[in-house]
Amino acid sequence: MGYIYDLHVHSKELSGCSSSAVRDMVRAYKESVYSGFVLTNHFSGRTNPLLGEVSWEEKVTAYWNAYLDGKQLADELGVDMFFGLEYGYGMAQEILLYGIDVDFLLAHPDLCDNTPEQLTALVQNSGGFVSHAHPFRNRFYVPKDYKHMDLTCLDAIEIFNAGNMELDDAKAVIRCNELGLKITAGSDMHHCELLATTLNGGIEFPERVTTNAELVAALKSGEGKLYRHGTR
Repeated sequence: MGYIYDLHVHSKELSGCSSSAVRDMVRAYKESVYSGFVLTNHFSGRTNPLLGEVSWEEKVTAYWNAYLDGKQLADELGVDMFFGLEYGYGMAQEILLYGIDVDFLLAHPDLCDNTPEQLTALVQNSGGFVSHAHPFRNRFYVPKDYKHMDLTCLDAIEIFNAGNMELDDAKAVIRCNELGLKITAGSDMHHCELLATTLNGGIEFPERVTTNAELVAALKSGEGKLYRHGTR
C-alpha cells in the first residue's frame, strides 16, 4: 500500500456544516489508514457567517490560523496536513484549490471578483492545482438547466466524493476521461466520528508527500490511484 490522502475535509472553525474541530480531525486521521489530508474549508465571497463582518486580511488570517492550529498537532503526530480551500459559486458549483497559502490569498484581495475560470487561472499561475468538487451533484436547489463552468480550464475533476450519489460520480468519471483531466477524490468529511464508520475516499500516491509543491506535483503526475472504503 502507498500513501493515502483525503483531499476534501472541513472543520467547524470555518465550515458551519462541520461539527468537528480541526485538531479532532487530525486525531481521527492519525488513527485511520490515511497518511494525511487537505483542509478545504468552505470559502465564498468576502464574508463568512462564522466570522461576521471582517476585513479581507482578517478573513484570510482566520482560515490560515485554523490550518496552523491543526498543522501543529499534525506535525507532532506524524500526519501530513495541507492547506486548501473549497471555493463556492453556488448551485453546487465549487472548486477545490490546492497548493496555495496565506500569501497567495493576501496578494489577491479581489479574488472574489473572479469567475471560476479566472480564479482557476490565478491559482494555476501561482503553481497551484484546481479540481471541481463533487461535480454533477443532483440536489433540489440546482436547476436542471443550470449552466456549469467550463471544465476544460481545470486541472482535474473529483471523480469520487462520499457525499455524492453513485450516478454523480459515474458521470464525473466519464467527463474526466473525455476531457483528459487528472483525478482527485475525497471523503468531503465534516464529522470526524464518521471517518471510521461510513464511506470515505481519497487518492493513494506511490510516494509520501509533505509539502505543497510535492502535493501539486503528485496530482499532476497522474500516478495517484482512487482509494475508497465503506458503503454509502
